[in-house]
Amino acid sequence: MAKQTRPVKAANLHSIEQSEFYKLLVNSIQDYAIFLLDTGGNVASWNLGAQKLKGYTPQDIIGSHFSIFYTAEDKKTDKPGRELALCNIYGHIEDEGWRVRKDGTTFWANVVITALRNKAGEIIGYAKITRDLTERKQHEDALHAANEKLTQQRFELEELNSYKDEFISLASHQLRTPASGVKQFLGLLLEGYAGELTPTQTTYVQRAYESNDRQIDLVNSLLRVAQVDAGKVILNRTPVDICALVRDVVDEQKDAFKRRKQTVHIAASAQPIIAWVDAMRFRMVLENLVDNASKYTSPGGTITISVKQRKDTVAIGIKDSGVGIDEESLPKLFTKFSRIPNLLSDSVGGSGLGLYWASKVIGLHGGRIVVTSKPGKGSTFTVITPKE
Repeated sequence: MAKQTRPVKAANLHSIEQSEFYKLLVNSIQDYAIFLLDTGGNVASWNLGAQKLKGYTPQDIIGSHFSIFYTAEDKKTDKPGRELALCNIYGHIEDEGWRVRKDGTTFWANVVITALRNKAGEIIGYAKITRDLTERKQHEDALHAANEKLTQQRFELEELNSYKDEFISLASHQLRTPASGVKQFLGLLLEGYAGELTPTQTTYVQRAYESNDRQIDLVNSLLRVAQVDAGKVILNRTPVDICALVRDVVDEQKDAFKRRKQTVHIAASAQPIIAWVDAMRFRMVLENLVDNASKYTSPGGTITISVKQRKDTVAIGIKDSGVGIDEESLPKLFTKFSRIPNLLSDSVGGSGLGLYWASKVIGLHGGRIVVTSKPGKGSTFTVITPKE
């Protein structure tokens, strides 16, 4: 666009430009382009910051229309004109976008245009401040690109995880059926339905039966974990007497306690302590924790189970006098397939899925499992669940 040599109301702008305060202000700032436009949008002043940022000298640019700084696309849509029109209505505008230097290169600019009015309220021109934010824009674009990439990777991982869960669920179902059949036939052999077994045969079949039992437990654990990870577990909450449930769990495992010569104490109220829980899954959590307490406690040890009622929650503590857990290993307890090495871990066995599943189920109840432990001093697992 050709230079415009007849700026509107130039006298008024000239008085602003020539004021000592204005000259001191704008010429001391080199990181910002600060200049005046007349009412027609022509450049009326030019500071050192503008020359540094845009590449024009005052002789090059004064009198030219400020649209020279805009891209061809912006000129085509008359963005400069629209900005001045909005500035006339609202008093000022702020915008960010690509701007063009004298050499044709572009930079990302933050632009503020303010309408200047005389005492009569008439617009006599515009003050324009431009700042180069190209570096920030590049960082934002890079961050946006990285975020989009991470989002895409997250979707892909979620899809892969879904496939994994479906595979585990399918494989678990397919494995459980033949494994259950093997267990039934081994049981029939042990009970003598196929004739009396020799002592050696009984030993071998018994070992096969126990190995098969562990396989079924692993398959069931995998299936439960796949279901909870896939969000397919829907709790069936009913009012449950937690004290009675704890006594029932302990009674169910009394043979194991007797075999290990362990003493079990129950510290629970004779009166019902009611919590709305999924009875079946909550029971399985307690069975898992009590069984672990027994397995990781040496013969002759003690296990204490307490039930305490608080204002809005019920706390079930399972305390043992077992091998304990070191502080560094505590955060790993509830991770999938995690097994903490200790003196009894080899003989106990396990898949490392029980505590993971238990923590997920208690989390679905809106509760949590808290662990305190010291090596050689035993552990306390406390299940805290809302009453309702």
